[in-house]
Amino acid sequence: KYGQQSMKEVGMTKQLHLQSAGLIHTTAGYTNEITKTVNPSFLVVLLLIAALIQVIACINFMNLSTARASRRAKEVGVRKVIGAGRKDLVGQFLGESLLLSLAGVLVALPLLALAMPYLNQITQTDVQLSLFADYRLWAMLAGLVMVTGLVAGSYPAFYLSAFQAIKVIKGNFINHISVADLRRSLVVFQFVLSIVLITGIIVIYSQLNYLKSKDLGFEKDQKLIFSFQSNEALSKLPAFMNDLRELAEVKAVSNADNYPGQFAVLRNRYLYLAGGNAATAPSAETMRTDAYYAKTLGIQLVSGRDFRLQDSSKVLVNETLCTKLGLDPATAAGRRLYAGDEEMYEIAGVIKDFNYNSLREKVKPLVLMHEPDGSRLPNLIVATNSRNYQAMLEKVETLWQKNFPGLPFEYAFLDSEVQAQYETEITLSRIINSFTLVAILISSLGLFGLAAFSVEQRTKEMGVRKVLGASVFHLTTLLSKDFLGLVVVAVVIATPVSWWATNQWLQNFAYKTAISWWMFAVAGLIAIFIALLTISFQTIKAAMANPVKSLRTE
Repeated sequence: KYGQQSMKEVGMTKQLHLQSAGLIHTTAGYTNEITKTVNPSFLVVLLLIAALIQVIACINFMNLSTARASRRAKEVGVRKVIGAGRKDLVGQFLGESLLLSLAGVLVALPLLALAMPYLNQITQTDVQLSLFADYRLWAMLAGLVMVTGLVAGSYPAFYLSAFQAIKVIKGNFINHISVADLRRSLVVFQFVLSIVLITGIIVIYSQLNYLKSKDLGFEKDQKLIFSFQSNEALSKLPAFMNDLRELAEVKAVSNADNYPGQFAVLRNRYLYLAGGNAATAPSAETMRTDAYYAKTLGIQLVSGRDFRLQDSSKVLVNETLCTKLGLDPATAAGRRLYAGDEEMYEIAGVIKDFNYNSLREKVKPLVLMHEPDGSRLPNLIVATNSRNYQAMLEKVETLWQKNFPGLPFEYAFLDSEVQAQYETEITLSRIINSFTLVAILISSLGLFGLAAFSVEQRTKEMGVRKVLGASVFHLTTLLSKDFLGLVVVAVVIATPVSWWATNQWLQNFAYKTAISWWMFAVAGLIAIFIALLTISFQTIKAAMANPVKSLRTE
């Protein structure tokens, strides 16, 4: 309607093309989309986090299985004596692993059903868990059971099946140093992943706070936004704007092609000074506005003046365009710009750069073109100064019903629209936060089990040390230092990995927070504290135990 007419007047065209239905959900960037879209890279991040958690769980199983190998050594020896081959034992242990994996899925499904409302809340989606709606889900679950069972059970199976029957039956089982080293390496790897996730949370929150606090070059607070689509509504817009200006709670009113934070494809023009040509001219995005756009948004003038109602060929340009043209922003007012043989504009004033797009992009060269007949501009911006928003909105709604009877009273707040540009990052922070807690919990459970096994293996040693006068603090430190040393190694390894990963993510933004040393220090201290808290229960319990109980058989 009005949009097609306006586009035709400025020489723009609209083209239609077909889009595959399967790509609708994962392809963004189109206007008037029929459903909410999601960035494919966002899905990749989710899959990566899920895979990391799965790896941590598999490592736990491998660690605990090999740590408790001595308890199954005689079983392996007896089975070999009565004729079981290594293949039989490998099959048995892999079968046990697959059964545990299957049991895990059966327990996870009802838990997932209970967690779906929370997951939908943090991801801003409305996904329904329909197990019988798609056979591919069951195929994926079956594949997950197989992969998890085989990956988690393979090393314990081959390790246990390699025991020599005679030695283990005689009680000569030795937990090899190489196996102990592998367990330590896996613990380090677990905590490297956890520390990377913790650092990711810290950096994402720091970036989100930066996005919220950065000066955008305009005032986003206390601004109402109205959008109009029909010619009938646009014809009544001037009367509505005049009524709004009569309200004491309204500071200024403006309408324009676009407002900051709105996804839109602006028309590009190649502008040049006298003596130049389009071939070497910089490209500038253009936006049509009325005379009050800069005033309403609080955009500052560097030089020159704002629009006047009678201006027709005057434009406002930003500092970036002046730089591209080789002009000094302080003296650019009054210079003439050309966009072809018949198009000439005079710079009325230079405005400070403002981020009309998200902070993922740098400020581009921009030209504000005055539209004397502002009724064709579809977006209305209302600057207010009221502290009682409810009362103010009631007054605005009354004027709305007066000018647009039957039209739903729909509005938005500019600060919310600007914030919505970063919905993906906000959702990502919620998801990583939740799944990092899961990863830390799984890692801690594994560390707790290993600590319990280590304490059990050293019970008599602790009894002897206590009889010889060792204090509870000394014994606790002795039992804890090995595990804490592994976490410290994990911190050292995770720091450069975290720096690289978070720096890669920040490359999505033209304006970004600085990565500081304290982010890695905090992540490391959190990991050390969690590890200390996890193993302290077992170590303190062992250190305080009565040595008589552990030494009564000696």
